[in-house]
Amino acid sequence: MPFYRYQCEECQNIFRVLQTTGGGPPTACPECGDGRIERLIPRIGVVYKGNGYYSTDYGNRGKKSKETSSTKGEG
Repeated sequence: MPFYRYQCEECQNIFRVLQTTGGGPPTACPECGDGRIERLIPRIGVVYKGNGYYSTDYGNRGKKSKETSSTKGEG
């Protein structure tokens, strides 16, 4: 069951609601009781962990191959 964030248009109160699959959105603000509320876009954080990303793998491989090819041509 996910939490959804809502904001009241009247008092600007931001609150979270745990919604079940059968339950609908809240009908009123818990602070002022106004019925004009809207659901906010979820905050999504992206975390890159481990190997396999350009900055850790592919960028280094390209630099090494250029350095070794230039040293082989000189000798």
